[in-house]
Amino acid sequence: MSLSRRHFKIAEILAAFFTGAQTERDEQELEAWQKEKEANKVLAGRLLRKEMYEENLDACKRFSAKDAWQDADKRLCENRKEIWHWRKFIRYAAVILILLTAGMFYWWSTRDVREESPVLYSQIGAGTTGAKLTLGDGRVVDIVKGQKLELEEVDGTKIVTDSVGIDYSVQKIEDKPEVLNKVQTLTGMEYSLTLSDGTKVYLNAETKLEFPTHFKGERRIVKLEGEAYFDVSKDAARPFIVEVNSLEVRVLGTAFNLRSYDDEGLVVTTLVEGKVEVAADEVVRTITPGMQVVYEKENGDMKVQKVDVLLYTAWQSGKFIFKNERLEDIMIYLSKWYGFNYRFIDNHAKEVRIGARLDRYDNMEPIIEMLKRTGLVNITQMDKMFYISSAK
Repeated sequence: MSLSRRHFKIAEILAAFFTGAQTERDEQELEAWQKEKEANKVLAGRLLRKEMYEENLDACKRFSAKDAWQDADKRLCENRKEIWHWRKFIRYAAVILILLTAGMFYWWSTRDVREESPVLYSQIGAGTTGAKLTLGDGRVVDIVKGQKLELEEVDGTKIVTDSVGIDYSVQKIEDKPEVLNKVQTLTGMEYSLTLSDGTKVYLNAETKLEFPTHFKGERRIVKLEGEAYFDVSKDAARPFIVEVNSLEVRVLGTAFNLRSYDDEGLVVTTLVEGKVEVAADEVVRTITPGMQVVYEKENGDMKVQKVDVLLYTAWQSGKFIFKNERLEDIMIYLSKWYGFNYRFIDNHAKEVRIGARLDRYDNMEPIIEMLKRTGLVNITQMDKMFYISSAK
């Protein structure tokens, strides 16, 4: 029987308890696992008793491990004769606990647990072109790279999709009710579309855009969740408005990036060219190229600042550029594109500051190697999960 995903899942949960970082779901899963048999309960009790840590570490030598674990193991074993303060080595202890638990769980269960799928060390590739298109009648069309479709909406709008994006041909639709469409990119997807007025929109991963098949009236209104780059077609008589959270971003003809993910506390509008108004209730901020409006969702504060626009728009041209960014924020952002999971073993690792220029269409390997070369963090991959801990 090989070490399996379940071994490492239970090990991860026990490591979270060991460091006090467990979630409510972790508590439920651990309780269920312990109820399966008495041996599981005994093993959990042994591993979570801090006074038995050195004895448990000796047992670690019975089990083989991948090279990725050896650095953390070495950090503990080389210093075993020293008297360490508990808080000083807890981040290393948590990493070793994952390995130790998986090995001991395997040893306890070899006689009476059926073989499970082996742990995989897979290369994590970059995202790709793709989206889901929801039509006015509720039909959902999956759009994949290289596919070409020709659709017609109930109002007569011609919709053409290909490897480049979706094109809503300019047509004059008379006396027809407004028809709304929605384009959604999932994790690891990007897509672009041309709206009926000629406006081009580039959608980043995990993004939704709702829009009419044909703009009517005095305003061109769309709704956004996630991140998109807009190149708005000029129309002095009809402003273009993006509704996002409780904000309105108003433009006539301009290019800007707008980012507002549900798991982030900010709405960030970055202007490339033209002029933009950002409005929240009675507060309005007007910005010019090279400026940015940052809106805090929790308290409604809005500030304007001068920025390097390329840092916020590079994704649209195939790059990731980070400048003194928190590692946790970088991992949140990259996970939307690469589709991986991650867990920080200690809070200090989250606060590590990173600067980098990366190719968006490379796989994850160069990114992880870059992070390792900083010497600031240890990163271990298990399938599509990364365990991250401080190196110092």
